[in-house]
Amino acid sequence: MGASDWKDLKAKQKQKLSEVMFGVVCAHYKEHGRMPADAELEKLAKAAFTKIQGRGLGLSYETVHDVFLKKQARFAERIEKNSLPEPPKPRVKKTEAEKLAIKRAARKRRKARLAAQEQQSLPEQDGRFFYIAGYTSGGAPYGVTWEEMGLEPWEELE
Repeated sequence: MGASDWKDLKAKQKQKLSEVMFGVVCAHYKEHGRMPADAELEKLAKAAFTKIQGRGLGLSYETVHDVFLKKQARFAERIEKNSLPEPPKPRVKKTEAEKLAIKRAARKRRKARLAAQEQQSLPEQDGRFFYIAGYTSGGAPYGVTWEEMGLEPWEELE
C-alpha cells in the first residue's frame, strides 16, 4: 500500500487513526508541556505508526508519517483551543446490592409490562357495556350490554 491508501479508508477508520495520532501528540504535550518540535515529530510519527500497525489496515509508514505531519497544525489548534482532553474515567464495578436492585427493577418493569398486555387482552368494558366490540365512526361504543348478559355492571363471572 502506498501514500494514496489513506484516501481508500472509510471516514470512521480515518477518524479512529487520527485519534491515535492525536493521543500520541497529547502524551508528548503532557510530558513536555509543549507541542513537539521538528526533530521529535519523527519519533512521534514512528510511535503512531506502531500503534496503527496493530489495526491491520496495511498502511505504510510513509502514509502514516505524511498524514501525521499534515495534522500537526490541527492538533496544536485543538489543544490550544480545548486544552488536553480528559482521560476516560475508569469503570466502577457495581456492588452486589446494586446488581440485585437493577435486576429487581427490571423484573418489576417486566411484570408491569406483562400485566399491561394482559389487561389489553381482556375485553373492554364500561358502565354500559359488558363487552365493547368496537366503536362507530363517531366514536360511540357498541357491543354486548350488561343487561343482555343478565348481569349487573362489574359483577364477577362464575
